[in-house]
Amino acid sequence: CSRGAAWYSGPGWGGTRVPGARKAIEARKRCICFMDFTEIFQLYHKDPPYSWEYKDTSRGEEDFRRTVFAEWADQRLVIKIACNDFTSPRRVQIWQKTASAYSAMGYYCPQIIAGKNGNLAETVEYEGRACVVYAEERSRFQTADQLGERVILQNGRYIYHDDALRFLCEVGSAGLDFGDFPSGLCILERFCPSDPCDEIMECALEFKGVIEEQLPQYTQRFQGIWSRFLANRGSLERLYSQLPVSVFQADLNPGNILLDADMRFAGVLDFNLSGRDTALNVLFRELWINFDEDIPDKRENNMYYVEKNNEKALQSFLENLLLIKDSYHFTQGEKKAAPLLYRYLRPFWWRPLHALKRDQNDPAKVGKILDWIENEQTRGIDFEGIMEARP
Repeated sequence: CSRGAAWYSGPGWGGTRVPGARKAIEARKRCICFMDFTEIFQLYHKDPPYSWEYKDTSRGEEDFRRTVFAEWADQRLVIKIACNDFTSPRRVQIWQKTASAYSAMGYYCPQIIAGKNGNLAETVEYEGRACVVYAEERSRFQTADQLGERVILQNGRYIYHDDALRFLCEVGSAGLDFGDFPSGLCILERFCPSDPCDEIMECALEFKGVIEEQLPQYTQRFQGIWSRFLANRGSLERLYSQLPVSVFQADLNPGNILLDADMRFAGVLDFNLSGRDTALNVLFRELWINFDEDIPDKRENNMYYVEKNNEKALQSFLENLLLIKDSYHFTQGEKKAAPLLYRYLRPFWWRPLHALKRDQNDPAKVGKILDWIENEQTRGIDFEGIMEARP
């Protein structure tokens, strides 16, 4: 069934007109593909869809996913088929509860709908796997990705930038308490059972491995970096469980942000990374990415640790922090934890690791990467002053 392709589409029971010998081949593909999805379509409708299209969204053998866009005369659905250790009927119920909570706040979210049996999720055998299947309404709005360059303003920020940050602040302020599992942005705990640790620690350990195995000449210098990292992590752990939490969508990329006809932020879709998280962690993660992340200069191959990009990114982060403090009231605990969280997230998020792998044969660039990490581990920022609410 077109296993090697990312996309395949076809009609329901009928066929399409394909000339010559290609007609038989395409008809066979349609038959095989449709039979693969027949049981799944029947979970939601008594009739086959009049059109459908599917996308392979898997991330390796341990994270099997298919997305099927199906249309009937009276219904348009996005059907998700997943076999991984972070998709379960229980989680699907919480994802729907999250979408409902956001809708109650005035944000549009396609709802996860129950099938004919009244269940939000079913477990079916698909391609030799026990897969969880659930379906969302087809969104009535376009995503920022679909609208392309029209969503970027002249200053490099997306047109929905401020509203998206205020949305995060509103979710954080709501203190939603029904999530009993972490979000995909979680730190100091594992997102799912197959994860050895959180994403930041995973990147840090891989960075450490590259230094020890490929660049032993930097081992002594790196020992100081690693000691500071672990000491900072320990201090953060002592405060972290006391910070305010909520339930976040946790994947605010342009493919998941919905805009209305006037190009304003309307809501979000795709909740498969959503879950419980501290508001401070989610805000700090989203202040760095997605809204005004630097566009790489392909001619100069500028990297994130190069001075001009680094300072621009930091300035953007601090501007965003000033922006949101009128929409989110930071507690004293959050102000105290902020420098520790910054020093945990910033030095070892995935970009420095990517840079080290790419530039490990260039001593000058490796030196710059380590300089940058040391600077971020000791950078002094008056978080308490910046995060204090205006009178």
